[in-house]
Amino acid sequence: MRKTGGAFALILLAVVCVASWGEELPLPPAAETVPVARPAAPSPSRALPIAPFWRAETEFQAGRTDEALSHFLDLAYNYPDDERKGFVWMRVGEMLLAKGEIEPALSAADKAILLSRARFLALSAMDLKFRVYQRMQWKSEARQVAAYLLDQQYIHADPPKLLAVMARADLERGRVGQAMGLFRRAAETARTPEETARIRAERDALIAGLTDMAALREAAEGEEEAGVKAHLFLTMGKLASRKGFTGMAAFALEKAAGAGGTGSQEAAEQLFRLEKIIASRPKIVGLVPLSGKLADIGFAVLSGAEIALQQSRQKGTDPLLPVLRWMDTGGQPDRARKEFLGAASDRSVIGFLGPLTGEEGRSVGVAFGPKSPPVLYLGQKGIQEKPFLYGFGLSPTTEARAVLAYLQRSGQSNLLLLYPDNGYGKGFAEAVAAAAQESGIRVGKTVSYPPEAKDFTEVIRKAVGQTAFAREAKTKEKGKGMKLRQEAILIADRWDRVFLLASQLRYYNVYVPLAGFSGWNDEELIRKAGDAVAGAVFSVDYADAIPGTQGEKFRTEYREALRSAPSRFEAMGYDGAMLLAEAYDLNAGKEGRSAGEASREQIPRLKTFRGVTGAFQFGPSGEMRRKVFLLRVELGNFVPVPEL
Repeated sequence: MRKTGGAFALILLAVVCVASWGEELPLPPAAETVPVARPAAPSPSRALPIAPFWRAETEFQAGRTDEALSHFLDLAYNYPDDERKGFVWMRVGEMLLAKGEIEPALSAADKAILLSRARFLALSAMDLKFRVYQRMQWKSEARQVAAYLLDQQYIHADPPKLLAVMARADLERGRVGQAMGLFRRAAETARTPEETARIRAERDALIAGLTDMAALREAAEGEEEAGVKAHLFLTMGKLASRKGFTGMAAFALEKAAGAGGTGSQEAAEQLFRLEKIIASRPKIVGLVPLSGKLADIGFAVLSGAEIALQQSRQKGTDPLLPVLRWMDTGGQPDRARKEFLGAASDRSVIGFLGPLTGEEGRSVGVAFGPKSPPVLYLGQKGIQEKPFLYGFGLSPTTEARAVLAYLQRSGQSNLLLLYPDNGYGKGFAEAVAAAAQESGIRVGKTVSYPPEAKDFTEVIRKAVGQTAFAREAKTKEKGKGMKLRQEAILIADRWDRVFLLASQLRYYNVYVPLAGFSGWNDEELIRKAGDAVAGAVFSVDYADAIPGTQGEKFRTEYREALRSAPSRFEAMGYDGAMLLAEAYDLNAGKEGRSAGEASREQIPRLKTFRGVTGAFQFGPSGEMRRKVFLLRVELGNFVPVPEL
């Protein structure tokens, strides 16, 4: 080992001497250097002397650390900076690190990087800094340096070690999928079978300790190696089972059992025991995409539903309370209809939470019959209405009715509608037109614009009229509002375009009240648009700003279980599962009725169900009306509009 260290030192000294006594080396390409400014080499007459330099290095190679450190510090502080000072500070840093003086070692490493002009010396100093960061347990910083050393192909880099460090840092930050890829690369670059086995054992131990179910699912879905995929799903299934999320546990264990690898047998055994429990219980079927591009939304919906059923079990005494059965539609209408028909024939099914998309909803609607269990369709697109096939998602029509009703109560009955020329905007434009016809409100003017627009000058010119716009452009008297025939402006777009449009309306002195829809619901709108959206009102299905103990409890328990804040999708799943759980009739089985038939009778008796996404009113013939929350921008915050 000492011979190896001596050889490495001779290489370093050779590099240093060439850099110091010969002509100044040209700078390497920017991509191959540490991105810091370095001073030019001093003149040979003021260069660091070679004799003390060699004496210090001899002491270091002989293992006399104290003497070597004293000599190197003397060189570092008493001679001018030149190329060899980078090597000097690197030696100082190595010895300070060995003595456990971490912060001084980090400072020395920084100086070594600053003063080293040769690429090899600079990378050697970066390697020292990496080791210091490891001792300091600064995992994020160590990861950055490790990635740099690998990218620069540092000759003394240990790829398996660096990749494993990067993987641990990613795991700590919740990037499970990225960490699995790094562990795989580390195992592939290992030099011996023993090192490969050690890396894989560390990876497996870290997987077993993960507690973020959403991150586990995401990583497992993208994992290439069958054994690792099975282990990730198995860990997720065990964790979900411990938390009482029966449906999630069964879903994950089934995935693990089907993946193959070492964990699949254990997963199959646990799934068998869990299925025996589920078979005897009434069921709510989650009929959503759990694979494909909409999988994240499907997972969010059913995660919220698991929280609802957990709360029901906590306050109930019935040991046969409903459980959730996760079914994957893959976002495919035919598959959704097939899964629906299969589950609807099960007499223990209370109802369906889903489908999610309009295409799935229409497909299921065709198969929905007069004795089918209730279905809570979660999409926004319109589908054929049938009794007990409820449009549970917040549709543009429902939003438009709520916003226009508010504007009408406020005395604003002549509106200007601005919307993007895409599916989203056209859907809301049609909904506004229909709601206006129902309520008697007049939409005096509509102006569409390209979805990617950033400059809305021409849009505003069309909206206010050429004459008014030209007159305003000439006078430009600040604070004097432009006169319009319309009493309010509806903007049917998402927040990232709303703030641009609202700001430019204010720039052109258009001080007309603004209103919009759920796409506005983002705190960034207030931060970026500021006073331009003050007083604006918009519809929303779910927001933290909506007060109530139910919402607070939902958010608290979701964060504790899933380690993230819930969105509107989790809230929608929560309300749907809570409604169907309340519709469950314990006596249905005793009376010979199916659970679905009993819930069709029970839901109308609820009359009103108030959830975290709004209030739902049920009629005796399987119809439903919904009250939508409205938010107003006041003093830089979203505040609820009082309900009538």
